Amino acid sequence: MPKETHEVLNEAVICERLCDVTDDEAAWILLQEPGFIGFGVVQKDKICLPPGVQPDWTRINDLRLFGEKGEWHVWQHWNGNWQSRLLEFENINDALTEYHALWGSDIEPDASPWVKLVEDRGSEIFVPLAELALTKKKVPLRLKLKQVIGYDDAADESSHLSGIIDAALVALVNSDKEEIAPTLSSRL
Repeated sequence: MPKETHEVLNEAVICERLCDVTDDEAAWILLQEPGFIGFGVVQKDKICLPPGVQPDWTRINDLRLFGEKGEWHVWQHWNGNWQSRLLEFENINDALTEYHALWGSDIEPDASPWVKLVEDRGSEIFVPLAELALTKKKVPLRLKLKQVIGYDDAADESSHLSGIIDAALVALVNSDKEEIAPTLSSRL
């Protein structure tokens, strides 16, 4: 999967990539920076994040924009620039599907349409799902992942030894493994 280098990472750059991962009007984003790990919703002209969250784009160290068509993964390179790759699901020949539970066994309503999923140990994450009337029976939420099986670029295919060469977020699902669409709302 070809990689790109980016000198700048900002809201406009991310919104431009929306059509790479979905045909819908919105897709999920998972951001990680010092002091914040959480979800947002990317629309064609803006990124909607939980109340009070303003990312420092220069400090984002990992970002995953994902939808039904693929995942655009961006990570900060050691030289200060960002590297990215686009994984288009239609081009994957062999993959394993996995579900990873997120923290959050209790639901605290917050600033609608956001809810806060929390645990006794103090972990919390905001998700824009208040409009879905998320119930305790449907948590913990899970990340649906594709583990891509193939040959590493450096490996010799004649050895017939393949392995997991990449992983991508596919969807956010409830405890019944039903996919949850990102909220598209003027209230975000």
